[in-house]
Amino acid sequence: MNIKKKIIFNKPFLNHDAKKNILDVLKKNSFTDGLYQRKCEIFIKKRINSQSIHLTHSCSSALEIAMMLIDLKKDDEVIIPSYTFTSTANCIIMRGAKPVFADVKLNDLNIDSKEIEKKINKKTKAIIIVHYAGIACDMSEILRIKKKYDLFLIEDAAHAFTGKYKNLYLGTIGDFGAFSFHETKNLIAGQGGALSINNKKFIKSAKFILDKGTDRSIIKNKKKYYSWKSVGSEYRAPELTSALLYSQLNNSKSMQKTRKNIWNYYHENLNALQTNLFYTLNKDTIHKESAYHVFPIIFQSKRFRDLFIKYMKAKNVECFFHYYPLHLSSYGKKISKHKLNNTEHVYNGLVRLPLYPGLKKEELSYIIKQIIRFDKKYKYLITNRHDM
Repeated sequence: MNIKKKIIFNKPFLNHDAKKNILDVLKKNSFTDGLYQRKCEIFIKKRINSQSIHLTHSCSSALEIAMMLIDLKKDDEVIIPSYTFTSTANCIIMRGAKPVFADVKLNDLNIDSKEIEKKINKKTKAIIIVHYAGIACDMSEILRIKKKYDLFLIEDAAHAFTGKYKNLYLGTIGDFGAFSFHETKNLIAGQGGALSINNKKFIKSAKFILDKGTDRSIIKNKKKYYSWKSVGSEYRAPELTSALLYSQLNNSKSMQKTRKNIWNYYHENLNALQTNLFYTLNKDTIHKESAYHVFPIIFQSKRFRDLFIKYMKAKNVECFFHYYPLHLSSYGKKISKHKLNNTEHVYNGLVRLPLYPGLKKEELSYIIKQIIRFDKKYKYLITNRHDM
């Protein structure tokens, strides 16, 4: 089969309710703190069994609020994976504190709990974990560490909405969870996010921050005015993005089922290949239910990663690598000079395959066939030790 039309890497899925909801917002002529924002918060809170949900501009905003709530200060330290997006570190830097980079495990690309414990000292105030690709971190061990050292735990669940660890939804296990509904994620608001507050003592303070430091949402009808109570900012998601997200939430189960089917198709076909050129992530079905956000394959070297991306592009299939490790970046080097072997290996080898509900069966079959052809073409180099 020949594919003439390019298979793009990602395409946001829109249903018929998206336009209807957006037109409804325009008709009502109300664009902030409205019906759809409340509907989304109620839906998400019930769906994932959260203590409190607040829709935000972005996952970045949600992380920033979490850092304000734990009163992160100058000279405090927060342990994070280096293999993540800049927002995971920026929320710490913006408070004058220091991110401490930890290595990941090769089997699931999540932060290594053993590495976390090695980096804890008197300055450590919190841990931010990232559920990479929508697959849960080792929560039992991380919760043990949190309790032992009395640390705050924040889940960066940008990839992981509706993912689970045992019977708990990701983003509801630590003190806080941060979700992303950016247009590249499973569910989209265009650009949006949500903060899950799982520690009840922070709910009231969160409302002050979200209401630009005022008690606006707390006073309701008790008095005629609201006043300045603390530091805050404009973090709440507007109505247009909330309306788009609500259309997605109502179709989220069927969308996730499609993503799961695609992920499983990749996994079954590529594991049957038994190649020594690359590996895929472990499929742990005992304690974890993935959100199926990313399907990565990890090559043995950067050379083969780059060859593969070039090869697939020539075959009209878009594939991309992922994060540039924070500790290797120009800004990250100002913070840490430590080498993180697994993180660097993953960066050098990782490629993400197309994964979204609009992918057709013939397109998926074509992608697998091209990967098999690439493997046949290049794996002899590994066998004959020509891999540089």
